Amino acid sequence: MAPNPSPQTAGRVAPVPQKQTARDVINLVVMVGGTVDPINSDPKARSASYRNPKVAPPPDPKKDNDPDWYWGLNRPLREALERLQQKYRNLHLFVAHGWTGDNSPTNRRIAGAYLADRLCGGNGEKAYYKGFLHSEVSIHLIGHSHGGNVINEFTHRVATSKQWPKQWKIRSVTYLSTPFFKRLHPVDTGAFHKECRVLNVYCKYDLTQRVIADFSLFPLNDVLKQVCASELVERIAEVKFDTGLLQRAMLSVDVQIKGSKWYVPDPKLLMDAAEGKKLYDGVLATLKQVHAVFDKAREIIDRFNQGIDYPVPKELDAKLTKHRQVMSDTLASKFRLRLDEIERGLDKTEKAFQARRKSGKFPHHGFFEDLHVTAFLQPLVRFLSVDRTSLRGPLWDLVYELLKEQIHEFDNTETTPAAQLRGTPFAARIVDLPITNEDKFFGKGKDAAFDKFIARLEGIETRYAQAPTQHTLMDLLFTLIAQMEPLRTAVSKWATAVDWYEGMLRSEAWVKSKLGAQTDLDKLVLRFVQMLESYALIFKDRDCGPMQVDDPKFNEEGTPTLGSIPYFAMTAHSTSRQDLYTKVKAALEGQFDTLPRAGK
Repeated sequence: MAPNPSPQTAGRVAPVPQKQTARDVINLVVMVGGTVDPINSDPKARSASYRNPKVAPPPDPKKDNDPDWYWGLNRPLREALERLQQKYRNLHLFVAHGWTGDNSPTNRRIAGAYLADRLCGGNGEKAYYKGFLHSEVSIHLIGHSHGGNVINEFTHRVATSKQWPKQWKIRSVTYLSTPFFKRLHPVDTGAFHKECRVLNVYCKYDLTQRVIADFSLFPLNDVLKQVCASELVERIAEVKFDTGLLQRAMLSVDVQIKGSKWYVPDPKLLMDAAEGKKLYDGVLATLKQVHAVFDKAREIIDRFNQGIDYPVPKELDAKLTKHRQVMSDTLASKFRLRLDEIERGLDKTEKAFQARRKSGKFPHHGFFEDLHVTAFLQPLVRFLSVDRTSLRGPLWDLVYELLKEQIHEFDNTETTPAAQLRGTPFAARIVDLPITNEDKFFGKGKDAAFDKFIARLEGIETRYAQAPTQHTLMDLLFTLIAQMEPLRTAVSKWATAVDWYEGMLRSEAWVKSKLGAQTDLDKLVLRFVQMLESYALIFKDRDCGPMQVDDPKFNEEGTPTLGSIPYFAMTAHSTSRQDLYTKVKAALEGQFDTLPRAGK
């Protein structure tokens, strides 16, 4: 992805025009919402530029309770446009457009074509502005995020549609944080007015525009709901063990004091029968809960593999449902194999505990023998292992395959429409309008870390565009994970502790002292520590420095923490649509060719 346009590139940035008109042309400002969310979580959600009249007015007029109203929380922007509407005699604000808001190229194409047809009455639609069909009309398009790509599809429709009035021309396009693709959704200038200007409003901290939007994903959230995936989390939370049972059972053994130390003189000494039974019952109950987790995981995999029906927007499927195999046969088999391998590690423990409980005798050391730690830990270590160089491992190979199956399209994006307009008269009519200083993250002294972070991500995506390899995609994933708090701050301490422990385990003195007597468990513990070290180094290599600002002054309850990954992906991505900033308003207003009302 190309870096943000520099304010210093004056040769390419067109100046904001001064208003010089004595004409009174009909001007339409058209609002186009963007995707509902960048990761395409819910295919039922919509992106409506209007407020649903069926939704009751909220108690607080500054808020909105229509979840589909894309501009509902952008009150300053809406009010600024409404004031412009009052200022000019022939300025009309069109907010009657709605589309799926789905992060899908197909939906964006449909939305753009529908918008054009809705305005002029093409393709069987009723013309919203029937009275303007034979008049000169200047169109001003404003789109946020992928709403800008819907606009690009709109430009293609109006340039090729026989129903589009020839005297209707696009006088301005205002892109708010739009990710400009290299391949998808090219702009068509066929219906541009010769005086058209392209206003490019962007925020440097916008992670979605610069990175996340490169991936068009299949919807997942509704799919997860259908298979009751939340129950998996609930079952994991239910796995508990009362450590008090262990403490009471161990203390029930007849221990002795020698000097200042406690010790058990005979490993065959028995725990109290009642306390031992409670301990073993507690462990068996916990194992049952663990098995329930594995059962639910398999159920979800089976449902994904079999395929499910989920609702899709009517624009895409008249039947309203679509069957989709979420997980391929091959991938599902691999997941089942790994689950079976790890769960089998519990079999020895479970059988040993059942036999011991049946005997009614509970020796002190027998408890630890019955755990069979190696049988469970060995497949777990094997599954979680990761190679620091290739970023491959059993778990991450499966994650990669899952990600690949969910990526609908990948197309590296840019933060400027310059490449799309190259070779047209409008390449010199781009007005770059950075509003980075309007973002709350601006001036917090964290730019060096952010610049390092975003440069790394964009470099990875450039490589992925050239060769979409597993290593590159996993590098992107690990880089995002490495910058998430509190993991980022914990990794340094974690790496130090792991390094010390590994050094102890592998020291020459330790090896010599264990020579010929090193147990399988000793070796397995060493492998476990080495695995932890690999993760620590992978994350440490990708740590770009602290960015999060933990200050109640900036962090409101229920909103992403300033400087966090969710903040950059959602809040910074929305900075451009929070207000019609002064320089944006001036550039837009300079394109109007209608007259002010008397006294305005």
